[in-house]
Amino acid sequence: MKILVISDLHIPLKSDLKSLEKLNFGLYDQIFLLGDIVDIEVLNYLENQKPILHAVYGNMDDFYIKNRLPEKLYLELFGKKIGLIHGHQTGRAIPDKLLKYFNKKIDLMVFGHSHYQEKYEIEDTLILNPGAFCEGDYAEIELNESILEIKLLHP
Repeated sequence: MKILVISDLHIPLKSDLKSLEKLNFGLYDQIFLLGDIVDIEVLNYLENQKPILHAVYGNMDDFYIKNRLPEKLYLELFGKKIGLIHGHQTGRAIPDKLLKYFNKKIDLMVFGHSHYQEKYEIEDTLILNPGAFCEGDYAEIELNESILEIKLLHP
């Protein structure tokens, strides 16, 4: 399974819908969207793409997005426990503190907010921030029963 991971789109404030249209959604089975979408039309656009969308809201999202999306999301895919959260909950997006929002052991935590791409481990939990899509950064996850690979991508 191939997963597109995007956060901090900030459309139309810092980017536009054309940046999303450049992505080949046909390559992906799922999308992890980590908030700061900003405009409800962008959420509608992503929901209408082929991949299954899993999304949480961010601090910059409007009222309509916050009413449709959760603050955090817990998923199990191929036996992996995955937590999605935007990151604004701790101010500067502090991963150690964000992990506590899940109240259980997870294998992968994916967050945004800081606009900083990073991938590392904290006590057997993989930590992924795809960076800010409005700055051209995103990530891909390859996942199945035996593989969990993460690629950080940027222009």
